[in-house]
Amino acid sequence: MQKFYQLWSVLDKWKPWYLIAGFLLTFSSLIRMLEPKIVQIAVDGVVKFFSTSNTDNSPDWIVRLFYKVLPTVESNNLTWVLVCIGALLICIVSAKAITWFLANILVASSTEKAIKHFRDQLFAHIQTLSLSQMGKIPTGELIQRCTGDIGTIQKFIGSQISELIRLAAIAIGAFAMMYLVHPTYAFISVLLFFPIILTSYFFFKKEQSVWEEHENEQDKLTAIIQENLSGIRVVKAFAEEENETLRFAAQNEAKRSIGVRHIDLHMVFWPLSDWLVNIQIALSLFAGGYYSLLGEITVGEYASFFTYAIMVTWPMRNLGRIVSQLGMAGVAMERITQILEAEVEDYDTSNTPSLTEPLGSIEFKNVWFSYPEIQVKESNKNTSWASETSSKTTQEKKWALQDVSFKIKQGEKLAIMGPTGAGKSTLIALLLRFYEPDKGTILMNGKPLESYDKLFLRHHLGVVLQKSFLFSTSIRANIAYARNDLDGNLQLSQKSSNSSEAILTAAKDACVTDFIDKMSAGYDTLVGEKGVTLSGGQKQRVALARTLLSDPQILILDDATSAVDTETEFKMQQALNRRMEGKTTLIISHRLTSVQHADQILILKEGAVLEFGDHASLLKNKLFYKEVFDIQSSIEDAIQE
Repeated sequence: MQKFYQLWSVLDKWKPWYLIAGFLLTFSSLIRMLEPKIVQIAVDGVVKFFSTSNTDNSPDWIVRLFYKVLPTVESNNLTWVLVCIGALLICIVSAKAITWFLANILVASSTEKAIKHFRDQLFAHIQTLSLSQMGKIPTGELIQRCTGDIGTIQKFIGSQISELIRLAAIAIGAFAMMYLVHPTYAFISVLLFFPIILTSYFFFKKEQSVWEEHENEQDKLTAIIQENLSGIRVVKAFAEEENETLRFAAQNEAKRSIGVRHIDLHMVFWPLSDWLVNIQIALSLFAGGYYSLLGEITVGEYASFFTYAIMVTWPMRNLGRIVSQLGMAGVAMERITQILEAEVEDYDTSNTPSLTEPLGSIEFKNVWFSYPEIQVKESNKNTSWASETSSKTTQEKKWALQDVSFKIKQGEKLAIMGPTGAGKSTLIALLLRFYEPDKGTILMNGKPLESYDKLFLRHHLGVVLQKSFLFSTSIRANIAYARNDLDGNLQLSQKSSNSSEAILTAAKDACVTDFIDKMSAGYDTLVGEKGVTLSGGQKQRVALARTLLSDPQILILDDATSAVDTETEFKMQQALNRRMEGKTTLIISHRLTSVQHADQILILKEGAVLEFGDHASLLKNKLFYKEVFDIQSSIEDAIQE
């Protein structure tokens, strides 16, 4: 019942329209209850007129009402009476069809609107998930839940909820019509109702379990497809096409075996359900014949009774289908609920300050941080994707940053260096409040970083990552992405357009103009998925242009020029110096050409500060920075020779 309530809640503000549709369906079903009465009148009227012996049974009030509307049966007007009976049946069928049609229009329209709202709500919720939570969720599984599971729910609420209302109205109405004429016969006609309900319940429980396993295998299959297509260059570079095909085939076989189990379950249930339903129909047939021979019901009533008996048993037959869809929709709803209940970021906008001076002064005071330890659950269990282990003590944590302290002033350029895994990118993640430090304090303009809400920070900090991500659209749209007030579809030939000029200026500063003439459609060239048609250096330049267009108060370059040549890097640095004059810049790089002119250089090793100072002072220390300087200088000398 809880699952049904959750599915019902998906309808949100469109519930009243479903209730109206349910009323129309119920009204349509009640009208349908009059059809067998027309058959009864036709049979009993004709038999009564020609029969020499009659039963003493008086017709029920509904039939008597119809007799008042119809002309009296006589030998000279039999044809006219039959025509009137046919016209009355047409009116009843037409009223039933119109109300059924209107109800289905309301259901279809409300379902599409409700599902669109639900899908929008789900996607908006995913946007608010914390990075730690997103790291627990396989992308392919997330895609499957946002598409396949939503489709399963849509199928259920779009057809099965209204069908359940209609079948319930038909079954109750048909039973009431039989009970009015002959109560004993009515109860015989539903004698196997509870055995059918019981088998449907066991089928529902088994269906739910099997379908959950099926969807988990589907998640794995979708994840394989997503990873393969995203990494198709790697696959081809290592000639792993055959192994990838075998991996897909193995997972596909696992999904197929679960699918076969699902089919086998239906192969057992449907014949059993049909057997019980047909036994119920046979009981109704025999009982009706028996009571007709005893004279307790007329031949016409027997004909209408048998029709009502079919109306009662038909919902029993379809109950299994509804239960099956409910089991599948319940599993889908539970999987989506896991997303909706996942941890989200706290976007408390009450901390948004009014700036009296630009952001730029940054200070780390004894900052310690460790990434959450993730224990991934088995995907075939009814649990969330992952949970943070809480058994580890503080001493057992693997610190990404250890007692980090440094300070830079407004407008300074800070370079950050260190071996892989030293904690360089972690510093940036903490500045952007992707994570919060375990111990210590981060100050910006003298205020604790948590006093700035996350959206405010991220709007004023511009980040260019080493692994640049581009959307599957044009170069122009990718550059304009960070500015909602600019139209990425504007033609750059419109020189009078401020938007066009802003995009062009950012592209020029990021050296995008150096290669744009080689593109087939210039700035309108589609870059493909994740920018697959561009080289690594071209993608980095487009990403840099996107960040520059946002005009950040603090610019963060996370090895953002690693894929460009030295000459292009020099041109980009010159443009950045002009663009970011008076603003704070943080540069993560392994190249001395990118860091040696910085105001301060921070050297990290194993999460701790190893060195901090300017270029000249670090050379005197003769530690990590001096070693890197000597190595790169010797390489340059060798190249010159």
